[in-house]
Amino acid sequence: MATDQAGIAQAPGALPIVGHLLPLLRDPLGFLNTLPAHGDLVQIRLGPQRALVVCRPELVQEVLLQDRTFDKGGPIIERVGNALGNGIASCPHSAHRRLRRSLQPAFSRTCLREYAAIMTEETDALTTGWSDGRTVDVGVEMYGLASSTIARTLFTDKAARPAVETVTLCLPDIFRGIYQQAVLPPLLRRLPLPPNLRYERARDRAWSAVSKTIGLYRKDGTSHGDVLSMLLDTRDEAGGSLSDSEIHAQIMTLLVAGIDTTAVALTWAVHLLCQHPGVQERLRAETVKVLGTRTATWDDLPRLDLARRVITETLRLYPPGWIFTRTTTTEARLAGAVIPPDTTLIYSPYLIHRDARSHSRPGSFDPDRWLPEHEQVRGALIPFGGGARKCIGDNYAMTLATLALATIVSRWRFTHGAPRPPHVEPRMTLTPHNVRVRVECLERASV
Repeated sequence: MATDQAGIAQAPGALPIVGHLLPLLRDPLGFLNTLPAHGDLVQIRLGPQRALVVCRPELVQEVLLQDRTFDKGGPIIERVGNALGNGIASCPHSAHRRLRRSLQPAFSRTCLREYAAIMTEETDALTTGWSDGRTVDVGVEMYGLASSTIARTLFTDKAARPAVETVTLCLPDIFRGIYQQAVLPPLLRRLPLPPNLRYERARDRAWSAVSKTIGLYRKDGTSHGDVLSMLLDTRDEAGGSLSDSEIHAQIMTLLVAGIDTTAVALTWAVHLLCQHPGVQERLRAETVKVLGTRTATWDDLPRLDLARRVITETLRLYPPGWIFTRTTTTEARLAGAVIPPDTTLIYSPYLIHRDARSHSRPGSFDPDRWLPEHEQVRGALIPFGGGARKCIGDNYAMTLATLALATIVSRWRFTHGAPRPPHVEPRMTLTPHNVRVRVECLERASV
């Protein structure tokens, strides 16, 4: 095995100029899964640039916990910043505390309880809109649920809803563009290629819609009691307010992450329950016992244990955010290797979650692996990241996903004939395509 220095292996198959571009575009998940066999730190090439893939959970935890040394950066984070602005997801360590403090009140337990009431209403509207025997496109339905919920969370003024609709429509091209541009050599990013143009148009449309909404709120001057109003009123420790660009980046980040993460997780969860009808029936028994025929609420969460474990196991198998980059700010050591400053590191929740050293039968869907009596490897589950940069909306996403899945399963049985996982296009999130299921009304079935 070729190595540049002690502890760092080189991934085979790099081509001149483009490096590992082809496998990263054609089958990135398959390519990543080959890397642990070469070592814990494996160097790959993104065109002329080099990057280290961190393949062991314990080492990923070091990277996540030492966020001063391993700062947000690298091609993926740079493209996230290009798409969403320099918000909480992509800002450097020096700006993170200020931006996180501006958002933290919006994710307090009191606010989450209020958001859960909105989640309950939106889930009820979704499930009562289906008809017995209908075939539904799960991805479309879940994106609709997530976008309508996040819209009411961020903006109570209905004049802002068009911004949410626009961002939702633009999400596929934005996420496709973030990933493609991250792995492309810089020269190819600048060419007027169709994928580049689609990305830029989608990004510009989303930016414009959000900017218009911020302008409407500023002109109105009224506090609406929502997240955007809170950001407009926020003052930092020095008494300064957030700039329009900072507010824009925060709202874009919350919109994109709030919609996509939950929608993708729920779509995969429905697919997995179709593949495992026994688990679906167990989950239905739990939800019927807890809910009866009503919609799940915040107070039901402690008793929806299997629903939460199904979501957790879904996030292990198919984490929506599957690949991220960091950059060293100074010389660092990892696994005994010396990492120079300005080195790009890559870590993949997908890769870590399917490591057999951390999870028995890693490719199997087993919600019971998350029962309290089963010991877990620390740091081997990172769908929301970790350390000080852990996703601020993790509890929001888990709450919405758990309430929605429990309600849906209590009212509907779903089946599909697909023997294999749906096609996953290489983009910033692991979004499944064409998950279509037949829904059967359980009330009718019991008559």
